Amino acid sequence: MSAGRVYVLGAGMAGLAAATRLAEAGRAVTVLEAAPHAGGRCRTFFDTTLNTEIDNGNHLVLSGNTDVMRYLGRIKAMNRIDIRDAVYPFVDVSRGLSWRVDLGRSRLPWWILSKSRRVPGTHVMDYIRSRALLQATPDATVADVLSGTGLLYERFWKPFAIAVLNTAPEEAAASLLAPVIRETLAHGGMACRSVLCKQGLGGAFVAPALEYLASKGADVRLGARVRGLNRTDNGRVIGLEIDAAQVGLDDDDQVISALPPNVAARLVEDLVVPNDFRPIVNAHFRCQVPPNMAPITGLLGGMAEWLFVRDGIASVTVSAAAESSILSADDLANRIWAEIAPLLRAPADILPPARIIKEKRATIAQTPDMVRRRPPMQTGIRNLWLCGDWTETGLPATIEGALRSGHKAADAALKT
Repeated sequence: MSAGRVYVLGAGMAGLAAATRLAEAGRAVTVLEAAPHAGGRCRTFFDTTLNTEIDNGNHLVLSGNTDVMRYLGRIKAMNRIDIRDAVYPFVDVSRGLSWRVDLGRSRLPWWILSKSRRVPGTHVMDYIRSRALLQATPDATVADVLSGTGLLYERFWKPFAIAVLNTAPEEAAASLLAPVIRETLAHGGMACRSVLCKQGLGGAFVAPALEYLASKGADVRLGARVRGLNRTDNGRVIGLEIDAAQVGLDDDDQVISALPPNVAARLVEDLVVPNDFRPIVNAHFRCQVPPNMAPITGLLGGMAEWLFVRDGIASVTVSAAAESSILSADDLANRIWAEIAPLLRAPADILPPARIIKEKRATIAQTPDMVRRRPPMQTGIRNLWLCGDWTETGLPATIEGALRSGHKAADAALKT
């Protein structure tokens, strides 16, 4: 095993996972991040409009996300999360219907046998037919394999798939949703409990990671943009171009790129990467939250898919938001507020302080074509590995996928 320094390029979730895993193993680590902050899309910041801290975007994290739990345990952040029972209320805002799905605490999905705990209007056979997802071919879409499950598709699979894949079910790759089901829903309620961050995503996933790296003597440089890789003719990285400076690598030093796909493609010659993306719109409202309201509510029949509430802030996520993202912030705020105000027992015609965040390239388009463009971790350069939720992780572009890719890249470097 090499004892050299590992340079991790990028301090998003994948980069932080790789860096903390390497530091845990005793390796010398340098993290280089172009932005003035770590965390990538997973960050918390103070918003002056709402006069409080908010997350850049909402992320649905479940107790069955094993790499999330591994990561949080390593950086000693388990006390910064709250794990709730797997009970999820749903509201069809267009029809005024509401129900809840109760997955219980069993490690087996017994909940589908109970009419009162499953999606209303569905039958056990709808769930059994859903097993077709687990044998989906690489070219199959979510709609191809699940649209025949009746109300279960409309009231559960469709909003769930859009939230997980950030891509419309008619074009989203079923092969990416299948492993999510295998690792969570197939293991019953114990694997589907919601993981809530007590002080936001940054407080659970980012700040403790930076503290952990500092405790291990890692060198973390924010505002340091890597502009090029210097390589030998026989395929080895021997130096990094960081802004106007040159950093030479020793013979046993290694590099893990946790950069976005377009940046990685500029640095690594002939690298094929996904080149189609999907936006996400997040809307945050400062308002009174009814007591005992569930922290997460699934929404149907409107613009948004999920409503999150915490500390006087109601946050809504609009995934696969190609059409929504072209609307003005004022239009989005008014339309979304009109949908969720009744759930918050608030007047729909009085808009509270609101902040709209549009992420134009939030994730890759998770279609069969883009799945084929996801590169493997191993590159043709013997001391360079790739990680990121856009690489060939076997999972969708989620926090779990990003962390898993960082862990695998670090483990590969440790074995070399």
